[in-house]
Amino acid sequence: MKITLIAALALTAPLTAIATPAFAQETEASAAAKFKKEFAATDTNKDGYWSRAEVNARVARMRDGKGKADQAKIKRLADMWFNTADTNRDGKVSEPEAEKLLKAMFRRYDANGDGKVGGAERAAAKADLRK
Repeated sequence: MKITLIAALALTAPLTAIATPAFAQETEASAAAKFKKEFAATDTNKDGYWSRAEVNARVARMRDGKGKADQAKIKRLADMWFNTADTNRDGKVSEPEAEKLLKAMFRRYDANGDGKVGGAERAAAKADLRK
């Protein structure tokens, strides 16, 4: 399963801070700071974890480039992301589990290893997510 599917969850705009850290010239540290805010916002019951329902709700707000949402695709994406992020298989995603995935995504798209994702790297990440 491609990690890029997680990027799509990168649960868009704000959640894109997860998946494709919404980078113009995003650093790993700035992506992590945005992620902390997004984690708290998505954790609607404030238990310190993301449930499958919370992830599904966040991903459901995603849209394609035309402002449309394919609900079947969104459900598959949310399930794939959740199953990848829930590394200890306890049925919930902790902040460290989700952050580990964010860091993996950031490093994947930081093609030149300079600690930043911008320009062509950002374009490549977006293209990868559209696949």
